[in-house]
Amino acid sequence: MPNSWSSLLVVATLLVACGDSDVGKDGQVVGASCTTTGGASGSCADGSKCVVDSDFPDGSCVKDCVAQADCPDGAACIQENGGICVLECSDASDCRDGYNCVEKSTLDPAGSAKVCILQ
Repeated sequence: MPNSWSSLLVVATLLVACGDSDVGKDGQVVGASCTTTGGASGSCADGSKCVVDSDFPDGSCVKDCVAQADCPDGAACIQENGGICVLECSDASDCRDGYNCVEKSTLDPAGSAKVCILQ
């Protein structure tokens, strides 16, 4: 019996450590730097797009949204660019180099979230 508990603990630890690689500093759905070469999605995952503007001068993989439910875990639906899912953060260490953790207005539910943008 103790052996099965230790196996279960190892599996649970691995699952927690892995997280969602599609969202984060290198997330191809939300968060990674990108280029628009090759169309709107650029170097981002299918269903995402590359936005290059003053908030994301290095480009950032984002998803269109009208509500928080449209965003994957770890991303917030902010009002910029007609509604985009961007990487959430607690502080600048959660963001790519050169980006800051800034409070932005969110869509449905209306409010605010801390997200990674250049500012």
